[in-house]
Formats: sequence, C-alpha cells, structure tokens
Amino acid sequence: MIQRKIMILVCLAIALVACGPKKPALTPLQMWITIQPDASANSGKVFWMVIKEVDENQFANDIYDRIESTFLAEDWGPDVLGVFPVVPGTERRITITRPTFRHAGFYFLFTEPREYWKVILKQPIGTNYDLRIEEYKASVSRRMSAW
Repeated sequence: MIQRKIMILVCLAIALVACGPKKPALTPLQMWITIQPDASANSGKVFWMVIKEVDENQFANDIYDRIESTFLAEDWGPDVLGVFPVVPGTERRITITRPTFRHAGFYFLFTEPREYWKVILKQPIGTNYDLRIEEYKASVSRRMSAW
C-alpha cells in the first residue's frame, strides 16, 4: 500500500515537471554600434552601410561592385547582419546580431569609393562599438564601459 502511494507520488512529480513551463528559446547575442558620421562623410550625401558576417579571406576578396550589386538587388543572404542608411553629420545607434565565430565586415557604399570603403571587426567581438566615418574613410573601435 505504501509502495503504491509512493509510485503515485513519483508519477505525479514526473508529470508536473514534464508539463511545467518551457524554457524560453535562446536569443542571439546583440551588439550596439554608435555610428558617428562627420558632416563631410561621402561629401555630405546620404549613403548605405552593409554589415556582413565574414571570414578574413572572404572580406579580403569582397569587391565594391559585388557588394553594391547584392545590395541593389536586395539579394541579402543569411550572412547579412544589417543594412542601414547613413546621414552625414547625424549620429545614430543601431543594434545587430553579434557574430559568434566569424568576423563582422562593414561595407560603405560611398558615391566615390576609395581605399577605405570597408572595415573588418575581428573576433573576439564585444557588445559596444563606435563607428567613425570621415569623408571617405571609416574606423571602428570598442566603446569602453564607464563601469
């Protein structure tokens, strides 16, 4: 009789645990980027920025025309982390999914692309960055926490 009660209690406990609340799905890690374009960026004209998850070889071989044609065709694959308009002289903060294993490539579709139209952010990637854009050149740096 006691064994039967224990069995019933064990079965009830298992049923409660199995039917309990589900764990929420894991959300991807985020990173925040403060875009700080100088008023002279792209000669003062609005331009687009594409952020992709890349490896070093892919980044080195990416050419402007290919990135631009992919952007214009809106043929964005799963490696594209975001596409954003950049207004010279207007600071903006964006959030994207942080790459876990690969690097982040930043591509700037300037009206007159120069040598520094793309920048790579290598692993390990943190959560908070400043992106400075001057005329036709960009640089990204980790934003230091005040804490």
